Amino acid sequence: MWSVTGIRGLCLQVCVIAAAIMFCASPSLSRGTTGADSKEYVVGAEDVLNITVWDNEDLTGNVKVGLDGYLEYKFIGRIKASGLTTSQVAGVVSERLAQGYINDPQVTVHVATYRSKAIFIIGEVNRPGTYYLTKQTTIVEAISMAQGPTRDADPEVIIVRKGEKGEGNNIIVNLRRALEGDLSRNIVVQEGDSIFISKAKTFFIMGEVHKPGQYKLEKDTSVRRAISIAGGHTEKAALNRVKIIRIDDKGEQERQVKLDELVQPLDTLVVPQSYF
Repeated sequence: MWSVTGIRGLCLQVCVIAAAIMFCASPSLSRGTTGADSKEYVVGAEDVLNITVWDNEDLTGNVKVGLDGYLEYKFIGRIKASGLTTSQVAGVVSERLAQGYINDPQVTVHVATYRSKAIFIIGEVNRPGTYYLTKQTTIVEAISMAQGPTRDADPEVIIVRKGEKGEGNNIIVNLRRALEGDLSRNIVVQEGDSIFISKAKTFFIMGEVHKPGQYKLEKDTSVRRAISIAGGHTEKAALNRVKIIRIDDKGEQERQVKLDELVQPLDTLVVPQSYF
């Protein structure tokens, strides 16, 4: 169950990770090299590149990569930039400028605006919207870009990823386990991914339990586990007569349940008092 303390802890962990990401993504540029954050970045359509030619201010500035993957640059014309790293783009520009324009040009390239590798984060995050990948990014890092989950967020995240034929494939990730260090859960997101975080599923419990009320429903929660989540049963509880109230397409249904049966979202459990 996600308690208020648990949610606050989750948000704190995500925010700490976000701060670390921002700190690490602020490199300095040295003469003749590209920044560490963009050195391995592969340029795509609509990215805006800052091209610097040292000691040549007229050739320094921002250039946008077109939808066709090409950019237009002074003197040397069109360059195929999409699919190249920023250092490779710098190499192409340097090579072209050296062909009769500038003697031994020193060129650096970094991404001024990322626009080619979009992901979409929707639902119970503090800042849902479109975000752009600047490097290899895990699901925890992606959600930190959206300022972390809300207090009502479900711990399970759904990633909808397009297959080779355009079909949507759903990937379910347990965010809490990823934050706890389970690397197999902290998968790398890809360009075009849609990340959905829904509101947490809940159930209700009343009667002879120590803490009756509404609780967030974890996966595969049994009636026995639900009673434990509510602080356990009282001495007067009749565990052999626990009832469940469930709403389905036929309306509200009430029946007696066994303790090993699974609870469903919006179920109401009633733990009655023993006759003796």
